[in-house]
Amino acid sequence: MSYRLLKHFFVAIGFFAVQNMAKAQVGLCPPNLDFEQGDFSNWSCQAGIVNLDGSLSLNPSPPIPGQHTIITAATAGTDPWGFFPENCPNGSGYSVKLGNSGGNHQAESISYTYNIPSTLTTFSMIFHYAVVLQDPNHTPTQQPRFRARITDVSTGFPIPCVDFDFIASATLPGFLPSPLGQGVVYKDWTPITINLNGYIGKTIRLEFTTNDCVFTQHFGYAYLDVNTSCNGAVQGSTVCIGDTVTTLTAPFGFQGYTWYSDNTFSTIISTSQTVTFNPPPSVGTIYPVIVEPFPSFGCRDTLYATITVSPKPIANAGADNTICNSQQVQIGAPPLVAHTYSWIPVGLVSNPLAANPFAGPVTAPTEFIVSMTDLLTGCIGTDTMILSNTVVDTLVATTGNVNSCVGEPGAILSVKNTCTSVQWHELTAGPIAGATGINYSPPVSGIYWADIIQAGCRDSTGNHAVFVHQLPIVLFTPSNDTGCVTNNLFTFTNNSNAPDNAAMTHLWKFSDGITDINTDAVKSFANTGTYNVKLITTTEFGCKDSTNQNVYILPNGIPNFRWDSICTNRPVLFYNLSSENASAQVNYNWTFNNGGPGSVLKNPSPVVYTTLGLTDVVLKLTALGCENYPDSITKKVLVNVQKPGITYRTITVPEGSSQFVHVRDTIGTFYNWRPQLQLSSYNTRYTEFFAVTDDVKYLIDITDLHTCVTTDTMQMLILRKPGYYLPTAFTPNGDGLNDVAIPYLVRMKSLKSFSVFNRWGNLIFYSDKEGEGWDGKSKGVTQDSGVYVWILEYINNQNKTVTEKGTITIIR
Repeated sequence: MSYRLLKHFFVAIGFFAVQNMAKAQVGLCPPNLDFEQGDFSNWSCQAGIVNLDGSLSLNPSPPIPGQHTIITAATAGTDPWGFFPENCPNGSGYSVKLGNSGGNHQAESISYTYNIPSTLTTFSMIFHYAVVLQDPNHTPTQQPRFRARITDVSTGFPIPCVDFDFIASATLPGFLPSPLGQGVVYKDWTPITINLNGYIGKTIRLEFTTNDCVFTQHFGYAYLDVNTSCNGAVQGSTVCIGDTVTTLTAPFGFQGYTWYSDNTFSTIISTSQTVTFNPPPSVGTIYPVIVEPFPSFGCRDTLYATITVSPKPIANAGADNTICNSQQVQIGAPPLVAHTYSWIPVGLVSNPLAANPFAGPVTAPTEFIVSMTDLLTGCIGTDTMILSNTVVDTLVATTGNVNSCVGEPGAILSVKNTCTSVQWHELTAGPIAGATGINYSPPVSGIYWADIIQAGCRDSTGNHAVFVHQLPIVLFTPSNDTGCVTNNLFTFTNNSNAPDNAAMTHLWKFSDGITDINTDAVKSFANTGTYNVKLITTTEFGCKDSTNQNVYILPNGIPNFRWDSICTNRPVLFYNLSSENASAQVNYNWTFNNGGPGSVLKNPSPVVYTTLGLTDVVLKLTALGCENYPDSITKKVLVNVQKPGITYRTITVPEGSSQFVHVRDTIGTFYNWRPQLQLSSYNTRYTEFFAVTDDVKYLIDITDLHTCVTTDTMQMLILRKPGYYLPTAFTPNGDGLNDVAIPYLVRMKSLKSFSVFNRWGNLIFYSDKEGEGWDGKSKGVTQDSGVYVWILEYINNQNKTVTEKGTITIIR
């Protein structure tokens, strides 16, 4: 059980004892009138505000921290304005602070109502107060103030000499200005003695009230306490068995004291607060003392010290004990009612006024002495105990590396082998399961300590920081996994990271012997092959890891092609002449522009162009690994167009005869006669027509060097009726076609003559030989274009001479 819980436990026991023994303890005040229970038990609290007219609006309230405050002797300081002690110097353990320095026009009060038992013969009390008021120079009803009074409940009238009302003022009697200024005045602790013998059997109410000014800036508060004894007893009136000297002490804080030798008040024996007797007076002797208060602070009173004898209380410091590692342990015994306690050495106990404080720490055997005072008799008993200390050796030895990397040997923490129990902890994670040995090697970073037991004492070691640093996560991404030997440049992007956010350095190693320390690497390779790329990453703590990948440098090719001569609307073949590495996978991409869609075949299908002129043909070659560096070649291609076809004059050939015919030679060099009938040759310019069966209309395909095909037309007619045949026109231009006008006889016996005359009637040609014709000349002179007259004479089958006339036109 902690000291705090024990204290409350024993206070509760004391309160129970006071409640049930108060009437038996003649001279003690009613329960908790002196606040020695450390709370407001049996007191009534009120809180509210001060109104603008100076009246108070108070309502019953539980104790409000800051307005109803218990001051503890063990933790009390000094008032910040008056620099007097916050706890009453009457030796009590608790006092009360009523109000605060907030200045929020607050008001508060406490009151205690008590029926004085009729069985008593004397009843008096001494209360103490200290006051702090700020003077804002408002009107009196608006000022901060403090009031104290005791009221006869049956009449409602205040008891004389105990009705105080202090209103903040720079001229308040008995008040001093605060060293801090700001209009603050204060009054140090002041006792008031109240003789209530005349009110035995009646109900009284003790009431204290404080309030701020009516506005919100100026404050008023007070400190209060009540003595434990209510019989007006003078300290030292009881002679403790064994004492050789007795000192009677009147309550402190009065302006004057007058001691008399007996209750006849005839002989003054002292005018000090104390009077000493050696040897002690006889039992039953009575020494009156008249106490004079300071003006306006109470009434004159007479206290009586009747000498009695009493044994000293039996103090209990507790058994000797041993603590571990200079810890604290509770000593003493539970408190007794109406007794106070004092321990030395003061600085080694938690509360030197408690009956059973916590003692320690100590580093060597130390004697603790408790003095126990009976409040009714003033007799003091003492006792001692020895407190020793056992020191646990909490040293932790560290071996190995406290800054290690995952996977490496790290730190080993060790405690003394004299430990009988060990439990290792991590500061934030708590106990570590299974970590109960003398040695422990932390697997992760943290702050470690051990809970150990040595010689029955438990203690904890100090904190030890161990760092197990994470390995970096090494990653990188190449811009490509393959490259082209003719043109390659790789970017290796570093994606590494450190889980513990440590700074990192990097080392790139390439299998061609090159290294790089940049975060990202840029690298090209001179030759084909497989290259290994390794990245080594090291953190600022020396933790390193690596990864590697392969990249491939592949050969490229050289594109080239050829094609046949091209004519519109005629298929043409393109022939791939590219130079490529046999071991590489190569892709092709043909672009023919207006020749139609492209092709990805190495040798594309025939292409047909429909538009005359120059056009670009592109062949792009991409070898595996050279995707980013394709090579291409562009060639200008001429697309030709065929000449228009012509129709020759119709040629009539007598049945059963033949005639040589030919076509023009200026548009091509390859010929094809269609249909292949009645000719001596079907693929030459010149051929012989045989008039044997039918008339024939020939289509002659003339192909040039560009594969352009021109189709000419020639009509061949067969003359089958008897008579003659002579064309109406001819073209004697020397081209081999219709150059000579020859008359043909059909089923006639013989030719007599063939004559030709010009338009003036002159004979320009004559022949009597069958098969001989006019070449358009006269005596070797070329005749002009125009119409000429002919006369034909022949012998028919009846041996008669037949004469025919007509015209023929020369066309140049």
